[in-house]
Amino acid sequence: MARTVLVIDDEDNMRWVLDRALRKAGYQVLTAARGEQGLELFALHPVDLVLVDLKMPGMDGLAVLRELRQRREDVPILLFTAYATVPTAVEAMQVGATDYLRKPFDLEVVLAKINQYLAAQADQQVQEQPAVEEPRPALGFREFIGAAPVLTQPLAQAADAAQTDYTVLVTGEPGSGRRHLARLIHRNHPGPSRGRLVIVDCATLPLALLRRELLTRPTEESPGGRWQQALGGSLLLANIQALPQDFAQELVAHLENYLRTEQRPHGLRLLLTGYGPIPDVWTPLVQQALTIALPPLRDRLEDLPLLLAYLTPEATWSQGAQALLAAYDWPGNVAELKRVAEQAVHLAGEGAVQPEHLPGHFHATDAVVPGRFILPQEGIDLEEVEQDLIRQALAMARGNKTQAARLLGLSRATLLYRLDKYGITGEGT
Repeated sequence: MARTVLVIDDEDNMRWVLDRALRKAGYQVLTAARGEQGLELFALHPVDLVLVDLKMPGMDGLAVLRELRQRREDVPILLFTAYATVPTAVEAMQVGATDYLRKPFDLEVVLAKINQYLAAQADQQVQEQPAVEEPRPALGFREFIGAAPVLTQPLAQAADAAQTDYTVLVTGEPGSGRRHLARLIHRNHPGPSRGRLVIVDCATLPLALLRRELLTRPTEESPGGRWQQALGGSLLLANIQALPQDFAQELVAHLENYLRTEQRPHGLRLLLTGYGPIPDVWTPLVQQALTIALPPLRDRLEDLPLLLAYLTPEATWSQGAQALLAAYDWPGNVAELKRVAEQAVHLAGEGAVQPEHLPGHFHATDAVVPGRFILPQEGIDLEEVEQDLIRQALAMARGNKTQAARLLGLSRATLLYRLDKYGITGEGT
């Protein structure tokens, strides 16, 4: 089956040239003259690679990049620019570009890069698929990277949920892996009713498009919305709290008629993700759902080495760079870590990732000047200072590890990880 390339460029001639060259090379092509139009095409069609221009009216290329990366982390995105400077390239990589090309460009070079990235993507997909199509074991959910104690319960709940056809609600902060865990629940279903997975992000699509994709029934003139494709499989609605109440009420009433039951074996299995309080309008579905709460990355910082090894397997990270990552609050969670890690490795080249390869807001000197603690001219051994502070906190808390963690501004799980790392023993709980 031909791979699909989406071209987003406001220049008519450029779209025509790329469309002709890509079709001649055997690709299916979608073209858009504006960023907003490109995002709509991306939502409606299975896209394998995106070419996007930097300078466009309305949403520029960087804004489109940010939005595309929010929707999918795995699709290759190549940025075209006539203004390729080092700062532009660095910013593009930080935002999420796979590569950038300077205009005017050689079509042979463009086609070679497209072939390269799509081949790498195909290889990755082959590695992820089992050699024989058979039910995948749910126990352990090994594809969800992490070994922190706070993940034990949600992953066990997910493994149990995968064995059923019940509606599942996965809650947690954006970027914490809600959608990834929902995918794994679908993928690990053991029976033949697993079917296809249809994903709709309620926070990024315009209301008119959501109405068409989630409520439209098939007629002689129209095949219906995408919810129809989920019959016999799963419908994943991401960020359900973003929907207006009146639309959500209509949607809940509609979906209740198509959920899989013993009487309706070819109905759809519903997977929901959300953050914060879920509006009451969802109660008819949520009160019957299996609810799984994912912790934020800042509560499982002991997983950073595992995540870095998975996200950047060939990279070497200096102690300084790792210390900055561990000190950061990660408001964007694992999704932010992925973008930051890939950008830093790209900037580091073949060498180890150093602190200077991380974005500026990771550097403590940018945020804490003057410092609360004065660094002596001769420098310090940071690990020695950390161990000393941990021992002081344990002494002040009389061995109570929960209280000591509060004094240090850490989660209890993070403190336990560091006690084990430094071989520090202590009484208490």
